[in-house]
Amino acid sequence: ALLMLFLYVMGTYDLFMMLSHNTNYYNSHGYSQIVIDYFTDYPIWGLIFWIGNLVCGLISPILYLLNKNKYAYKVAITSFVCDFILILLGIAFNNRFNVFGINVFCFDLFILFITLLYGIYLYFTNRSKK
Repeated sequence: ALLMLFLYVMGTYDLFMMLSHNTNYYNSHGYSQIVIDYFTDYPIWGLIFWIGNLVCGLISPILYLLNKNKYAYKVAITSFVCDFILILLGIAFNNRFNVFGINVFCFDLFILFITLLYGIYLYFTNRSKK
């Protein structure tokens, strides 16, 4: 749970840095003008799924740590679904793969995969407590 919380805190930090167009942050990651352009006038649907993913990703481990597994796994799966839709729509309509390249795409898939695994883990943990 602490690992997931850490990952989603970092993701939230990333959201604020990207959308505030923090040039130092862009430069520290080696991002060029094409990435800045990508986040200029970022679509509302992208924000909805991105924020949904992050909020659920933050809440789920907190619920787990508070021993609220019944809700924690549902919130984790919601985070997964939001991230999945965000990745698909970003590739289909925002040219995300070409803007960020294979490394960021693989990292996106890694976060998606561990979020799914975490949700599955919470689901079975919840079932075993019944």
